[in-house]
Amino acid sequence: MNNVVMKFGGSSVADAEKIKKVAKILVKKKNNLKNVVCVVSAMGDTTDELIEKAKTISENPSTRELDMILSTGELISSSLLAMAVQELGEKAIALTGEQAGFKTYGRHGFSKILDVDTTLIEEKLKHGYIVIVAGFQGRNESGDITTLGRGGSDTSAVALAAKLSCDAEIYTDVEGIYSVDPRFYKDAKKLDHISYEETMEMAHLGAKVIDPRAVELAQKYGVRMYIALNTADVLGTIIDKEDLVEQSIIRSVSAVDGILLVTKKLVDQSIADLFSELANEEINIDVINETLIDGEKYVSFTSLVEEKNKIENISEDFSFIENVSKVSLIGNAMRNESGVAARIFNVLNANNVKFYQVSTSEISVSIIVDTQDKNKVMELFIREFNL
Repeated sequence: MNNVVMKFGGSSVADAEKIKKVAKILVKKKNNLKNVVCVVSAMGDTTDELIEKAKTISENPSTRELDMILSTGELISSSLLAMAVQELGEKAIALTGEQAGFKTYGRHGFSKILDVDTTLIEEKLKHGYIVIVAGFQGRNESGDITTLGRGGSDTSAVALAAKLSCDAEIYTDVEGIYSVDPRFYKDAKKLDHISYEETMEMAHLGAKVIDPRAVELAQKYGVRMYIALNTADVLGTIIDKEDLVEQSIIRSVSAVDGILLVTKKLVDQSIADLFSELANEEINIDVINETLIDGEKYVSFTSLVEEKNKIENISEDFSFIENVSKVSLIGNAMRNESGVAARIFNVLNANNVKFYQVSTSEISVSIIVDTQDKNKVMELFIREFNL
């Protein structure tokens, strides 16, 4: 393979010294491969700082203008990195998202990639340049700069890799993907290989691994991803198709805090009408449960704590439980191996853990528990499934 797309996040280019280190990595990669494209995020906390600057002018800034100012963060880091590569004697050029061919659609701040025209990138690669692309941004059909939302640089990198028919290497401040957040459990196992499906499930269920949109795009176009430490000197994790040899594995446990458990007795309203009202208010809904008690129908669901006021505005008949968390086990053993659910509930029962709701997918089980019990539940699952 002669092409590669490398992506470095904000912590990797947070200051001049780190930018110089990334430049050395790019030059070394160029010596081993013919064509190197690099996607960069804004330096350190630049995006948050730009948002704060905007709010000193307006509490509710125009989303178009906000995208304009946020896009400058990546322009700075990509330009500085190009300069650093040039200082090492290699040809390099920095491109904006628009120059790199990113065509976007959808609302400002959360745009999606419509297409990428890599004509200019490929031309520069033919002439020996390391091409450095400002991630997280593109141009919509109206000619406006748009941004892709948090984690958008990962998606930019995968989209380029799909167009250039190569791998996407994502470099960050961790050594790869772990079975458990190593900040929570120091003996967490680093995974050498994981499937697209399991990675997306982990990302959606609280593991701060990678933007799930990037993994979804990689799976759609068959882009192999590689997650590794930004020093590029430690083996990371490959995200690819599931192993051909079927292995029944529980990959990881993760948790999401700030969950709100909501219950309502349905009297003169159907469940369809209730959720239509919630949808009209753009309220995020997750786990749903309907029960019949003494002939009366109750519905409960989970949302986010910050949605409570919007839910209360719909009706006064809701009851709420706050300070709950969602703990999730992820792995293809849910699909391929019998007895996993029994082990989950046995270990909860044996340790007197109260839980409110359960939801499942083909490869995950999520339990809603009191936040005060979250760490205990995670530790129980870690021991039970040897994570």
